[in-house]
Amino acid sequence: MGRHKELKSVANDLIQSLNSRNNDYLGYWATGQLCGLAKDHSVSHVRIDVLNNEMEPYSEHFKEIFNVYREKVEKQIEARKLKINWVSSFILEYKFEQEEDKSLHRWVGVGKPYIISVLMESDLGRSYKGRVGGYCRLHDAKREQRRNGF
Repeated sequence: MGRHKELKSVANDLIQSLNSRNNDYLGYWATGQLCGLAKDHSVSHVRIDVLNNEMEPYSEHFKEIFNVYREKVEKQIEARKLKINWVSSFILEYKFEQEEDKSLHRWVGVGKPYIISVLMESDLGRSYKGRVGGYCRLHDAKREQRRNGF
C-alpha cells in the first residue's frame, strides 16, 4: 500500500499531463478552450475546484470538465495503489496573459505564455503544489483538428 507522501508525485504528474497537448476536452485542447473562456469573461485566470464541481468563471460548456479531470486524478491514484479518499481537495488554476518566466517556460511555443498551478490537499491536511508554464492561443475549431471519437 502506498503512502501519503506519494501524493506529491501524483500532483506533479497531473500538472505535466495537463500542460500537454493531450489535455483535451470534447475533442479539442482544453487549455485553448479555457483561454477563450477567460477572454470571454474579461479575466486572466480560470479556477477549477475539481472535487467540488466549482469553476470560476463558469460556463455550461465546461459542465463535464470536472468528471474529465476527476478521472485523471483517480487514474493516477489507482496506478500508485493509493486511496482516493486521501485526496480532500484538488484545485487547478490556469493563468493566461502571463509574463514569460524562464523557470516555467523552458521552450518556445505558439501563442502567449500561461501558467497552470495545482493545489492538492490530503485528508491529513498536507498540501502538494505544482506549477508549469507553456504557450497558448485561443481555441479555434476552424484551425484545429478534433480528436477522433467526437
